[in-house]
Amino acid sequence: IFSGNGYEDAWVKEAERRGLLNLRSAPEAFPLLEKPENIELFKTHKVFSEDELHARTEILLENYFKTINIEALTASDMVKRDILPAVSSYVAELASGVATKKAISDDIPCEAELDIIKRLSGLQDCAYKKLAALDNAIIGVKEVGEDPIEVATYYKDSVITAMTELRAVVDEMETLVSSDYWPYPSYGDLMFRV
Repeated sequence: IFSGNGYEDAWVKEAERRGLLNLRSAPEAFPLLEKPENIELFKTHKVFSEDELHARTEILLENYFKTINIEALTASDMVKRDILPAVSSYVAELASGVATKKAISDDIPCEAELDIIKRLSGLQDCAYKKLAALDNAIIGVKEVGEDPIEVATYYKDSVITAMTELRAVVDEMETLVSSDYWPYPSYGDLMFRV
């Protein structure tokens, strides 16, 4: 019995000590269905034939990478159509406010607005580059071939990584953009206002 947190490094060390596999992704786990001892187990108990196990493995892998593809395309679309335009609008609104204050008097402080404008502008450029990297990763799957394990591994290593990097930048922008401009409900909205 392991009473610790299965997500911490303590479990990784304990699993290794026990000689257990520590599979961290579907592309690592699904192909194990086709190990000879597993095929024999399923055949002996008349659960699945070898062909059925092969088909199930292929279906599981295909479902995995097709789901990630849909998520990646959705993320790309959300950032292109909603998030980047919302950030641009908010930055323009702040810049207009700064210009109005400066037109009245150069003595009116605008440090907060200018800081947010600079930060959001930098994050927006970063998000734009991360978005291009995600789009390239999505297109790059064409170079992988048709082997389901290789395609699933590509999605895990390239597409998920690109989505995660884009998400980190978008999450930071969300903390700086007014809720009046942000195109999606916040977690607080979802929990307390629905």
